[in-house]
Amino acid sequence: MSNLLNFDPKNREPFAMMVQTLVQRHGQDPKDLFLHALESRAEPEMNYWTLLELVQNYFVSPTAPVGEDAEGAPVKPLHAAVLMENPGALAALLELKAYEGGVTDHDIQLAARMASRQEDQALLAILMKHAEAQGALEPFMRALQNAPLH
Repeated sequence: MSNLLNFDPKNREPFAMMVQTLVQRHGQDPKDLFLHALESRAEPEMNYWTLLELVQNYFVSPTAPVGEDAEGAPVKPLHAAVLMENPGALAALLELKAYEGGVTDHDIQLAARMASRQEDQALLAILMKHAEAQGALEPFMRALQNAPLH
């Protein structure tokens, strides 16, 4: 699996142990921990490894809606990560392919437009790096430039 933020996989173990302790000793629900990591302002690496651990080892769905927007439409974790300006969570969700379609389809394009509207260069860079890893940076950028502004 590509690592969009170039975090050292050796650093995963302390976060895996933290998640295990919270779930097994303290009875925390993995889905609640997932939401906390998604909303977290902690270091990107902490959110990144925590989300990977929860999805890969505690079977938390990376695509199940985490809430509703103002119109009552479901909000996917990918979009919540952008709204929460959480680069670690965004990178983990992209690597987990927690979206439908490809980089030119609705899920990724909506995330990119949201990051663009927020003028969040770090999140846009992660989305672009993911598109590039998929061999689709040019189509991704073209789709983003041609997107309606709403």
